[in-house]
Amino acid sequence: MDCIIIGAGNAGRPVARILNHTGNQVILTDRKLFEEFSPGVQETLKIMENEGVKLMLGSDASLGVEKVSYAYISPTVPENSPIIKLLKDKKVEILGNEYISTVINDLLDLDIIGITGTLGKTSTTHILSEIFMEAGYRVWTCSSRMGNLLSEVIVDGIVNGLHKKNNIAVLELPHGTSRLMSKVDLNVGVITNIYPDHLDEFDYSMEKYVTRKLFIANSSKILVSGLQCMDYFETLRDDTIYYCHGNNNHCDVNGNLKDRILDITYDIHGMKLKGHFKTSFNLLGYYFENSIAASAAALAYGLDEDSIIKGLKSFKGIAGHMEYIGNYKGRDVHFDAAFVPEGLIKTLESFNNQELIVIIDNPDSTNPRDKYKIGEIVGRYSKVIICSGYNETTKEYDIEAANEVIEGAEKSDALKIPVEDILTAGKLSIKHSNPGCTILHVGPGAITNYEDVKTKMMSGIKDGCKKYE
Repeated sequence: MDCIIIGAGNAGRPVARILNHTGNQVILTDRKLFEEFSPGVQETLKIMENEGVKLMLGSDASLGVEKVSYAYISPTVPENSPIIKLLKDKKVEILGNEYISTVINDLLDLDIIGITGTLGKTSTTHILSEIFMEAGYRVWTCSSRMGNLLSEVIVDGIVNGLHKKNNIAVLELPHGTSRLMSKVDLNVGVITNIYPDHLDEFDYSMEKYVTRKLFIANSSKILVSGLQCMDYFETLRDDTIYYCHGNNNHCDVNGNLKDRILDITYDIHGMKLKGHFKTSFNLLGYYFENSIAASAAALAYGLDEDSIIKGLKSFKGIAGHMEYIGNYKGRDVHFDAAFVPEGLIKTLESFNNQELIVIIDNPDSTNPRDKYKIGEIVGRYSKVIICSGYNETTKEYDIEAANEVIEGAEKSDALKIPVEDILTAGKLSIKHSNPGCTILHVGPGAITNYEDVKTKMMSGIKDGCKKYE
């Protein structure tokens, strides 16, 4: 079929590419010129053009309407836009996300495990992938470690045949990606938790945000959920497998951690699975709970205890997630991506008995965050707070963002320092600390701009070691 995609943004690009891949004639339009897109997007557009997608950038989309019978409209295009009226007048059939999702589902002829939620998606995805690899599977893993836009990463994997080279897929499914994955059949679906986040994209409605996340209830043959989501699923499904830490009668899979031993007990009544196993566990923070989630999903899929134990033992963590970088002049340095309040608490509590020097990059990324709340939380645990105003995602400087974080920590006794960038923050973390302190980075830059943020912070720390010691 001949199809026009209105908008070459995050929604339009993967749709254009998957439709082109399945043999359709595709025109991708946008008012922006090619040069106005970021370098990374420009590279993707070049790849798409080489694959056969016709680009009409910097021009009026109406010029392409005469040539097509179908159209996909990016969600950022206003409903009262003239182009939408023109498409209706020309009786062009509008393709929705559900149709695109069905196209993707028809291509994926392997078992799929999908992981969604607010926090813990990435680490759960990688832990579970490690377990399956130890069990002898060829695993196609998709997570935010491969790219910020997961729908584009998944489509790229399909175009490059990763679904044919492997026999199981473990896919992280954030709320944006779920638009194109809502009709994809999941052998096991995992939802870790639901906390307020990205609400600006949902008219500041928690109900709308929850509804988007709950797509996984209908997509999953087997559903695994953190106990925090029980209230959401009780009326949707009566076969949900719940996991949690501690010993809770509502949970099918319980995990406990003591003296670096992870102890998992499971009794999944609907599947007649019951047992108990232990393994050594040396990771920090949220890795504990997410290991329980991965274990629950592996058990539900049908893996044996030995494979799960081997996977948990071999998993060494993920770059940018509670990552230990090293010791610099007596200070242990850790690099983490936490910025949602609930995730921040879990990260900070992992260092609760240490003198913390916390470096924060601008929490906003592409979405505004509750910076005052973030400052209030960090202030509870910190000896020093150093906040950068530079947005590592949008590459924009906003000292007011840093000041708002500092204002949120006003009741804390911590030393509070707003700075212009993460390099300066690294230097000052040495100046305002002593041997025995712990330096901890938190903020979205550890995900959206990992290499650059880590390099700049560490350059600052190394300079600080020379200057202040």
